[in-house]
Amino acid sequence: MVNPIEPAPKKAPWWPFRRPIWLGSFWLQLSLIFGALYFVVIGLGEFYMAGFLTERITAAQGEALHQKTQAIANALGESLHERDREIAMLSRLPDFQSGSLGAGWVEPYLNEIQLSFPNYSWIGVADAKGVVQAATSGLLRGASVRQRPWFSGGQQGPYLGDAHQAVMLERLLPPQDNAEPLRFLDFASPLRSREGQLRGVIAAHVSLAWINDIIRSSLGGSAQIQGSEVFILDGRGEILHPYSAIGSPLAPFELIVEEQTYSVMQWGAQGQHYLTSAVRVRTRTEIDLGWRVVMRQPLSLAQEPVAQARQRLLLGAAGVLLLVMALVYALARRFSRPLEVLAEVAQRIEAGEEEVQWETPHASRELLHLSHSLRGMTGRLIDKGRQLQSVNAHLEERIAERTQQLYLSEQRYKSILEDQTEIICRHTHDHRLTYVNQAYCRLFGVDADAVLNTRWSPVVVPEDLPRVSEALSRLSPDSPMVTIENRVIDAHGSVRWGQFNNRATFDSQGQLIEILTVGRDITPQKLLEQELSATAERLQDLYDHAPCGYCSLDEHGRFISLNQVALSWLDCPAEQVLHRMGPSDFFPEEGKRQFSHHYERFKVEDQSRAIECDLISAKGVRRRVSVLSTALRDEQGRFLMSRSVMHDITELYGVRTQLRALVQEQKAMLDNDLVGIAKFKDRRLIWKNKALERIFGYGPDELLNQPARCLYLDDASYEEVGREAYPLIRSGAHFRKQVQLARKNGDPIWIDMNSLQFAEAEGVSLWLMQDISEMKQYQEQVEHIAFHDPLTGLPNRLLLSDRMRQAFALDDRVGGMGVVCYLDLDGFKPINDTHGHGAGDFLLKEVARRLQCSVRANDTVARLGGDEFVMLITPIMNLAECEPILRRALNSVREPIRLPSGDVVQVSTSMGVVLYPKHGRQPSQLLALADAAMYEAKNSGGQGLFISP
Repeated sequence: MVNPIEPAPKKAPWWPFRRPIWLGSFWLQLSLIFGALYFVVIGLGEFYMAGFLTERITAAQGEALHQKTQAIANALGESLHERDREIAMLSRLPDFQSGSLGAGWVEPYLNEIQLSFPNYSWIGVADAKGVVQAATSGLLRGASVRQRPWFSGGQQGPYLGDAHQAVMLERLLPPQDNAEPLRFLDFASPLRSREGQLRGVIAAHVSLAWINDIIRSSLGGSAQIQGSEVFILDGRGEILHPYSAIGSPLAPFELIVEEQTYSVMQWGAQGQHYLTSAVRVRTRTEIDLGWRVVMRQPLSLAQEPVAQARQRLLLGAAGVLLLVMALVYALARRFSRPLEVLAEVAQRIEAGEEEVQWETPHASRELLHLSHSLRGMTGRLIDKGRQLQSVNAHLEERIAERTQQLYLSEQRYKSILEDQTEIICRHTHDHRLTYVNQAYCRLFGVDADAVLNTRWSPVVVPEDLPRVSEALSRLSPDSPMVTIENRVIDAHGSVRWGQFNNRATFDSQGQLIEILTVGRDITPQKLLEQELSATAERLQDLYDHAPCGYCSLDEHGRFISLNQVALSWLDCPAEQVLHRMGPSDFFPEEGKRQFSHHYERFKVEDQSRAIECDLISAKGVRRRVSVLSTALRDEQGRFLMSRSVMHDITELYGVRTQLRALVQEQKAMLDNDLVGIAKFKDRRLIWKNKALERIFGYGPDELLNQPARCLYLDDASYEEVGREAYPLIRSGAHFRKQVQLARKNGDPIWIDMNSLQFAEAEGVSLWLMQDISEMKQYQEQVEHIAFHDPLTGLPNRLLLSDRMRQAFALDDRVGGMGVVCYLDLDGFKPINDTHGHGAGDFLLKEVARRLQCSVRANDTVARLGGDEFVMLITPIMNLAECEPILRRALNSVREPIRLPSGDVVQVSTSMGVVLYPKHGRQPSQLLALADAAMYEAKNSGGQGLFISP
């Protein structure tokens, strides 16, 4: 152990050179430190000021550059607008609307306009065939300009063409003073008669030399900014002006795609930097050329004042540095003397002297405190050394004790892992096992020691192995967990489904060290999912191939879903129809108006009467359909969608049409065996066909002279049809309705009835009646299948959600509350596995019957799937009202059940109960909470009932 009183051995200095003796002086070191500190402060200040000045001066120069650029762009845009407006105004002259386009007054008038704006190189008028009729100085008169872009564009409306070299006028016009080739902008506008007929095109070519005049006038006659240059870029980013820069890749890409107020950017291959401003030319014309004005100045010229300011700052700082160094040197000599005295005393104490007296003349209060502290510290160091030896011995004992505790904790952790029912294993980055628990060994029939350092891949079904490996390869320090569901092969060679949670461990460099995998057997859940999927496919097949078209429409009348029958009627793929088209897109104009009126009323009234119209498919196939709809609304009563049934009544419609024609032509009635036909006078039957007698079960002529009331179930339906039908048919329209009437024996029968006024003077009306009872029954069966469990006949999840919303709305109105009870059967799986699925289905139906007998008439029992049921008890005023119902359901389920085979079995149940609105207001939320409460009932070991607090 080191003695704290003994001096520590001196370490060799890290620098390779011997320090000069004169540098060991404290006062000299202090002087150098303060001087260096001042130098650093001055350096940082100079750096900051240089940056500040650079930023401010660059901003000021950039803003001035931008203002000049903006002035040029505005002037260019305004000049383009003036030329475009001038040509447009010329095209609207009354003399151009009639008369000859080559009249004698035209060319002198054009020459005067050219004199008013000298940059007009050419102004001409061409007729509708593209032949020039008049032009300034007579140039190109009689020439064809039909192929010129300005002629074809000017026929459509005001036209502005981008810069181009002269084609036809290059040899006719004098060359420019600067020897540059002639380049023009085209302005054109159509000439129309008073009737709007195209008579020709008036056009003008403006020389690009006009740009120089715009720039000079915008800059006030001189550049005003030292070294600045102005460029004009077209819509493609190519340079138009100056001509000497055309074709050079000078413009940076940023100037082509966006405007720049000002920025520093690199131009050209040499990498020279310029302060640059770019502004888009906004012309206020119908055609935007996309020009940009770019103005640049070398960055070195823009920042020249910064260099001058830095030179002055450095000269002033150097003089101040010399004065500060002299002052610091004098002060350091005075402050270092007391420290030198303390250093001499410390050397004597280091040599072994215990009684040392010293004085520190001219010392500050802090150094006097230091002197007194050193005297006390010397005596305490020896005592501290002895205490340190005692503490070290005690610390070694604590380390040994902690080591033993860590060993015991590791043994307990291993014991916990071995007792788990889940599969637990650890493996390296190359998938070699480093640990497996007993559950792993039992499932796969292996020995723990034998599988260590081997790969786990043999237990995975080969088809799933690539997917598992790919999922594990995505593990990373940012995403260290992944859950995989895959198939494995157990010790008996059977394939089972497992859910495996994998957590990866990474080192500080992000390298994978180890993966911990915890898995559980989910084979029953997977089998249940497959069974549910098969059931869903069967229901979907019934829905798709029903003898009628089913569809759902949103609030805008667009298709949300269709079955295959309805889709086949439209002759369109589903992706073209769903959420894009509605029934009215396949109706003729009359059908569209009828459907639009009907649908708007239907969204308000919930229930619609059937409407009929022609449905024309995408391939032109026409069929007559009858559409009947019901509305689906949310809890607030807002319309969500419609559930609609479409029947193909093409044949029926043809029959009705033929009968109507025969009645109107006063021919004999066609007696048939399909549609019942009758004539009524003052609602008393005066004629009928055999089909009517057959449909209603009457003998021959038994119905003659009988009142129409004998065909109705009750007075209410008789009076309702009278109120609806007779005012309509008296107006000349047709009446149609599906209504439930009565046979002779009193049995109800669904009739699709159609009527019209036969002889208004005699009060005679014609009625056609078709028996649609089988169609109605089949429709009810399909709707029952869609909303009920096929095994038990109980409501399914969809119907349960609808009833929960209705029940909760009633609770809100009466101030009551609802009870949602979620339960499943304990012991069902062993019975199902032992006695077979037939016995399991029988048990589920018996449990469903008992649960229905346990609840009240206005309560609901639903099956969600498997052995899971839900009871909805509402409304109640307090929880005590429902407890007898829950106990009755518990006891009835626990009673023994005799299977068809004669075996007697018994199951129990666990119930989780939540309350509306105490625990939630949404059906899905309450079902999830009730499911969690059911698992609390299973884990509590009580009477199988848990009511959420």
